[in-house]
Amino acid sequence: MRLIRKFYRGLRVVYYKLARLYSWLITCFKFFLNDVKFYTDFISYGIPILDISPAGSFIIGKRFRFNSGKYHAMGGRQQQCYFVATKGAHIEIGNNVGMTSTAIICHERIIIGDNVKIGINTVIYDTDFHSLDANIRNQYPESIEGVKNKPVVICDGVFIGGHTTILKGVTIGKNSIVGAGSVVFQSIPDEQIWAGNPAKYIRDTYSIKLSLVNE
Repeated sequence: MRLIRKFYRGLRVVYYKLARLYSWLITCFKFFLNDVKFYTDFISYGIPILDISPAGSFIIGKRFRFNSGKYHAMGGRQQQCYFVATKGAHIEIGNNVGMTSTAIICHERIIIGDNVKIGINTVIYDTDFHSLDANIRNQYPESIEGVKNKPVVICDGVFIGGHTTILKGVTIGKNSIVGAGSVVFQSIPDEQIWAGNPAKYIRDTYSIKLSLVNE
């Protein structure tokens, strides 16, 4: 039985190494087809879904790392990563950014800075998708007239907990933290912790640093 367990574990190691290589190759090809600007030092566990308009753009910095799909970073509610940029939209991801099962849906502009960590199943939208005017929204076929888009900016060093929703027009300040399961519809200053639905101020990140020093 011990030999069988060792064989199984060894087989898993080989499988994951091959799966990682396969994911990287397929992701490179998909990035190329979608005219994504990227560095080849990215780490891909799983394959993302991309829909980048020929009139849109997607730029990725160095050391990008992501988990995509139900067999990677198993934390519940795993989905593939989605990167969508419509006509004229721009997505930009900085250096040393990590994310898991994240959906970035961009109709105007979404900017993510350096050293950002985004938890599992987080979604980032810079659009309302539908008109807020019921008469327009309920037309058949539906009209997109008056749909509101506003850029989203996530600054350097931000940590976003899993299952968070970030809505249009939001800026999350440098080194701030967003608690898991939050819905963020207003901007967050630098060095603050926010959480909840809707997300509200909890405390400054300086208090965490102080408590670590005191320990």
